Amino acid sequence: FLDWVRIGAFALLVMYHVGMYYVTWDWHVKSPFASHTLEPFMLMTSPWRLSLLFFISGVATAFLLGKTPSGFLRKRSWRLLVPLIFGMIVIVPPQSYYQVVEQLPGGYHDGYLAFWARYLQNDQNFCRGNDCLDVPTWNHLWFVVYLWAYTVVLCLLRWVAPNGLARVGERIAKAFGTGFGLLLWP
Repeated sequence: FLDWVRIGAFALLVMYHVGMYYVTWDWHVKSPFASHTLEPFMLMTSPWRLSLLFFISGVATAFLLGKTPSGFLRKRSWRLLVPLIFGMIVIVPPQSYYQVVEQLPGGYHDGYLAFWARYLQNDQNFCRGNDCLDVPTWNHLWFVVYLWAYTVVLCLLRWVAPNGLARVGERIAKAFGTGFGLLLWP
């Protein structure tokens, strides 16, 4: 069940980010046909979109922690940091490239491979006034970075106060995990 909720949440997230190309809000790259039409639909997902993803990730983390308590941080780091690095090297650069092509004064004309080499070398010369593009970047993979940071904090708390963490979790579940609290608090 949780996997299907996650699939639905990510489907909404993908549609939201595709929609960012067509709305009037600031974004990395914009369509010449941007309009206000999609904005109300996108705003409807804003209050709960990220909360839902973090909630699903928290539940999945709890299940994983219950299955493999020893070596959890090492395993979780492998599952999060390797895809993050791959994403920063392979998935994110095209978005940064098109951002530079569209937003750099005078455009960028050296082609993708030349950009990618500069991207990997941490070139800080992609600037529009005082606004410079920091490369390499994780852009929208920030979520993975947050999950890893929360995993580190969780493991530290488990190490410092293993029983206290369980008691706090039970109290939170009792206070917010029933009735309307289950829908409102996340």
